[in-house]
Amino acid sequence: MDKIFVTVSGGSAYVMEDTVPKGFDVEIIDFDNIEAGDSFPSEQAREYCKERNLYEAPRAPRR
Repeated sequence: MDKIFVTVSGGSAYVMEDTVPKGFDVEIIDFDNIEAGDSFPSEQAREYCKERNLYEAPRAPRR
């Protein structure tokens, strides 16, 4: 199944299932949740963001 990725930062995302084309799955990538400790919804979503430089993990504070 093909995927449509929706990226969100500082807001909310809602997917109306009846608007998604047949044969597609939707994954919401919420950067706020990821920064709070959640994982990417899938490895494919993580790779998608990495390849497109859409997300950079926060660095550990220097001491």
